[in-house]
Amino acid sequence: MARSVPPTPIPLKDTGAVWLAPATGTSEPMHIDLSGTDGLVIGRSDTRSTFVPDIDLVVYNALERGVSRRHATFIRNQGTLHVIDLNSVNGTSVNGNRLQSDVPYPLHHGDQLKLGDLSLTVSSPQA
Repeated sequence: MARSVPPTPIPLKDTGAVWLAPATGTSEPMHIDLSGTDGLVIGRSDTRSTFVPDIDLVVYNALERGVSRRHATFIRNQGTLHVIDLNSVNGTSVNGNRLQSDVPYPLHHGDQLKLGDLSLTVSSPQA
């Protein structure tokens, strides 16, 4: 029996570029640049708050889909992209597996990231 090779986490080379595309395909993908930073907060802006996340998902109807203002964060961990749930109310999952809060999980090209009820595909131009 052949062993399957586990996927390699998304490398964050010099550019640190990744794409987030809504699963519905009705909106344009969002380009995320992690160069020059170790992490970015993912969430949604809100007229009732002055906080604006680094990656604002309001364009994807984030409020209606249960995305918290400070929902999760993308971090650079050992040169690869990881996501951490920031104890969000409606949770974060990767490929259908709910994440434990405050624990980094590696992301791979093509992973399905779900924040609340907002499903996004994570991809890398290096893949």
